Formats: sequence, C-alpha cells, structure tokens
Amino acid sequence: MKIKLFVVFILLTLGVSLNSYSDEIKFEKGSFAEVLALAKEQNRIVMIDFYTDWCKWCVELDNFVYTNPDVAKFANENQINWKIDAEKGEGPELAKKYNVSGYPTILFVDYLGTEIDRIVGYFPAGPFLKSMREIVDGSNSMITLKRKLVENPDDVIANFKYAEKVLNYGNSEEAKTYFRKVMELDKYNQSGYADDAELYNAMFTGKSEEIEKWIQKYPNSNMLKSAYSMVAETAFMENNDYSKARKYYDLAFEKFGRDDDELNFSYSQFLLTKMYSVYKNENASKEDIEATLKCADECLTLVKGSINEGSVYYYQSEFYMRLGDFENAIKAIDGALEIHNKKSYQEQKEKILKKRDSK
Repeated sequence: MKIKLFVVFILLTLGVSLNSYSDEIKFEKGSFAEVLALAKEQNRIVMIDFYTDWCKWCVELDNFVYTNPDVAKFANENQINWKIDAEKGEGPELAKKYNVSGYPTILFVDYLGTEIDRIVGYFPAGPFLKSMREIVDGSNSMITLKRKLVENPDDVIANFKYAEKVLNYGNSEEAKTYFRKVMELDKYNQSGYADDAELYNAMFTGKSEEIEKWIQKYPNSNMLKSAYSMVAETAFMENNDYSKARKYYDLAFEKFGRDDDELNFSYSQFLLTKMYSVYKNENASKEDIEATLKCADECLTLVKGSINEGSVYYYQSEFYMRLGDFENAIKAIDGALEIHNKKSYQEQKEKILKKRDSK
C-alpha cells in the first residue's frame, strides 16, 4: 500500500534482453499473436511492456527493475514477457485497443488477450515485484477485485484495494468514492484499512496540514513512510515550502533509514522538482541558485547511474552559467552529454560557450 510519488512513470529501452536467466527478464520476440499462442501452450499469462523511444522512465525500468534478480526470476518462471514499441509496428493498434496513453504501461493479459491488470508508471523493484506477484496469483488483480465487489459490494478490503488500483490507473475521482466508502463501512477501523483510506482522503485535499493531522492521529500506521513523503511533496507543491519538505524527509530517513529504496527514490524526485522550479525562475537570486546547487550535489548521490543523472548535470550547468562560473558549467554539461548525447544538452553547451565567449 505504497503511494507512488511525484511521477507516474516507467522506462524501457529498445531491444530484447536475452542474457542471464536469473539476472534479467527474458523478453520473447515475435508478434502479439505468436506470444499469445506461446502463453496458451505454456498456460501462462503475458506481461506486455508498452514503451517508446523517448520515454526516459522506460530506460530506468530496464536498468534498475528488470535486472533485479528477484524480479527477473519471478517474471521468467511465471509468465511470458513481451515488449512492444507503442509507436511502431503493432504498437499503435495495441495501445489503442487497450487504451494505453502513458508510458511506460505494463499490461497483463491471458492467452486470449483479455486484460487482467496493469501497472502504470515507474516503481522501484520491491513494489513492482509485489504488484506482479499479486497479479499473477490473482490475489489482488483488477479482475479479482471487480468480481469480489460484485459478490459483496460492502467488502471493506476489496473496496480499498480497488480504490488503490483505479488511483494507480489515474482515476482519482473514482478512487475517492471507494476510499470514502471504506471509511463509512469501517468507522472503527476494524479491518486496518480505514485509516489508510483516511490518509488518501487527506492527500486529496492537497493540504499538507491535513496529512500532518493524520500522522498525529496514526503515529504507528504502516502507511507512515508514505505519509511523511506526502507531507513533504504537498508542502513544496502547495506553498514552495522547502524547509517543511526537508523536515519531513529528515524524519522519514531517521525512522526508516537511509538505505530505503522507495524513500530515496521519492527524495530524489523531490530534489529534481526543486531544481526544476529554480531552473524555470529566471529571476532566482544568487542565494537560491547556490542553495540549489547543494541540492544537486546531494541528488547526484541518489541518481548515480540512472537516466536522471544527466538531468542533474544539465541543471547544474545552467546554475553555474547564471553564476558566471563557465568552467564548472561546461564540466557539468559535458557530464550530461556523456550520459545522453541529446539535442537539448548539445544546445545547452552551445549556449554556455556563446555566453562565455561574449564576456
């Protein structure tokens, strides 16, 4: 029951990985029809990875989730895995058929092509594996939850899990209805899910104070980590309150440790958002820029080796250029270009050199 923070995201690269069975997911080649036939033959479901050339989070998924030994082992042993570029070949038609509009989207279907469930956006390896297991064993798939709600519309747990599913799909209005129903059905939190629904309800207000009230009310909840992150991001997005956001991330790290992958991912996205806000502010003060450069240094320790490393170097190059430190600006943009030689980075270097030479 983790809340996906900041971004709804997932990344994949082109090509098929057929390396070590235990270290990477094996993706089948062939057409959709051929993959479905294989699924029927082996009596397995199919995981379809919809990606695009430009989806940076798809790259992250490939590099950090699909190479996780536990994720790869489970996927290779329990399902047929297949990738499709949503903008090429069969991709556009399949994306339309299954109403796929954001990338990455990970679809799970049976051998007839009937959708079982989907994972939308990027999740670190742990939460991704948890979702995949629940879909494959049927314990928490969309199809299973819909059936449970037909059989018993007042099933508290099914209502809660269905609400989380539709929220993950991007339908917050429908999710609100089901979270409210959980709170109405279980006023005394006998199921252990009403307090979680109450947290989501606080999140929907968009006010960090409402989430803080929830934390005070439920200091020992299993959703506390998510709540800390939610206060932080809401405070920053609501009032640009960087100090409050940092306070709650510090509290989260103190309680859950600096090695928590989900927390580190959330924090890195927060730092990137902070950098972006200063980057977009052409009137940012020297003090703000210098403080944000410190954020960039911290963020680099969290995103090293990921696609976001290039983004941090790009922001650094802009901030150093604004401060007139062209040597470090060039060094930073060269770091970004080394990771990804894309047009925007090339143009940024040209801008830095032009500004330096005009001095």
